[in-house]
Amino acid sequence: MAIMRAVDAAMYVLAKEGVNTAFGVPGAAINPFYNAMRQHGGIKHYLARHVEGASHMAEGYTRAKPGNIGVCLGTSGPAGTDMITALYSASADSIPILCITGQAPRARLHKEDFQAVDIESIAKPVTKMAVTVMEPALVPRVLQQAFHLMRSGRPGPVLIDLPYDVQMAEIEFDPDTYSSLGAYKPAATEAQIDKALDMLCAASKPLFIAGGGIFNADAADLLQELAEDLQRTGDPNADGLGLYPGRSPVDGRDGGVTNLTPLR
Repeated sequence: MAIMRAVDAAMYVLAKEGVNTAFGVPGAAINPFYNAMRQHGGIKHYLARHVEGASHMAEGYTRAKPGNIGVCLGTSGPAGTDMITALYSASADSIPILCITGQAPRARLHKEDFQAVDIESIAKPVTKMAVTVMEPALVPRVLQQAFHLMRSGRPGPVLIDLPYDVQMAEIEFDPDTYSSLGAYKPAATEAQIDKALDMLCAASKPLFIAGGGIFNADAADLLQELAEDLQRTGDPNADGLGLYPGRSPVDGRDGGVTNLTPLR
């Protein structure tokens, strides 16, 4: 067990969870986190011109490759509120991103202090979890829970708000004993899969409605193989465009609201 700042413990957690890339804009309330990130190394930081842009960069990073989790960093006040659009977009499309915001010291919260925005309440409707960490010793545990939630069930975003004095406080933490909680992945039973296949084979005009979840699961090749084996048309929605090669005989093209071409 070692004594370290809460933000230093956070660096060990991020490393154990596989984070090596972050996007953000430094600011007074989040600078202790940036200081720890620089001291520990291992995370490549991309400086954005605006925090909203950084949050969308984190979202795009997650979308780019299965297994990625984009991390966005911002200071207190408007930096947190600037992340809301990306959090909503990520929530709507089941994209896990982690937004970490700085916050005014705990003694100044709920007193209309400079930039002491209640970002937890604002972000809750568009995240799987939004929390202001009030106890420094809980920082590693909250991050551990965040990665578990982002990856489990229907994936989605999380926002963690860290008051300045919480970041700077010294806590006891043992990096060697930390382990990820993993993720809960619901799956169909063998009987359910057999029934679905029977229904597909028996249908006269079956259709696969394929969306972004296929990308997230890195299953585009498997979907195309299944569609070709069964000779069934696939209809990608807006988030699923590109799942099938453009000239694939099973590509029904976009069947969403923008589609003007009849499905084959």
